[in-house]
Amino acid sequence: MTQTVGTREWRRYGFGGPPEPWEHGAQRDLDRLATSYYLEIIELRGAALAAHLDEELWLRIEELSTTATRHKHEIDYTLRHWATPAERARLTDRLGSLMRISRRLHSVVHGSDDPEPQPEAA
Repeated sequence: MTQTVGTREWRRYGFGGPPEPWEHGAQRDLDRLATSYYLEIIELRGAALAAHLDEELWLRIEELSTTATRHKHEIDYTLRHWATPAERARLTDRLGSLMRISRRLHSVVHGSDDPEPQPEAA
């Protein structure tokens, strides 16, 4: 049996469709992953700022930290309720952003010459 989505549902939920429940354990796993990245970012931020970096790098670290906080809050909010496919895609994007911010701060703290590593080739 094929389920069709009426015009009203498309307008109401967008092209992603209606919200769906999370798979068993998915919320917990995503929350743990996001929290571990976020805590690492907070720890690396403190270490980087303690190193007395130049002002431009300090501002960049603060910007990355603010972005990470915003994304972590967005992930937490999305995990509280059933999510549409569009919200799930945005959550995945925000989680990837936390990972990239963590990598950038890690390279600053641990002495890499390039504080912003280039994306890996596919």
